[in-house]
Amino acid sequence: MIKYLYKFMFISPDQIINNLSLKEGDFVADFGCGAGAYIFAASKLVGDKGKVYAIDLHKEILEKINHEADKMNLINIETIIADVEDKVQLNDSSCDVVILSNLLSLVSNIENPIKEAKRVLKPSGIIVIVDWKNGEHNIFQKRHGFVEEEKIVAILAKNDLYVKKHFPAGDYHYAFSAGK
Repeated sequence: MIKYLYKFMFISPDQIINNLSLKEGDFVADFGCGAGAYIFAASKLVGDKGKVYAIDLHKEILEKINHEADKMNLINIETIIADVEDKVQLNDSSCDVVILSNLLSLVSNIENPIKEAKRVLKPSGIIVIVDWKNGEHNIFQKRHGFVEEEKIVAILAKNDLYVKKHFPAGDYHYAFSAGK
């Protein structure tokens, strides 16, 4: 029963990753990667020829990701300590996919990580945005900071990025991809 409820209430990072059509050799950056759920799912799909960048401000989180990657013998994960509202140590046009999951509702200036994601994105690449919906359920009473999807779409358009595809994301999130 709990698994059933979880399926409809929250989106699984594996489901989002599976919607992206990642292939062997792709390069993925997860801005504000947290515990790395997207990192490990993407790592399997991009293979040893690809690369997955786990980017976060918190050294301890990245150390746990490195430890887990070592245990799983994953050689295609690279951790980077960076503030995604500033500059991420990735080359321009180097990533096929940039993930911004549950990040934009936490930053002080939404436009900065979007601009940085665009900078590292290849011309044919996509940005994946997953974030919290505002709502009246008790889960939202403890949650601070919501960014309406329409506001993000407007900021994307201002930066010449446009919504390409929406993904099912459960009752509490919205999810979509955007590109140039």
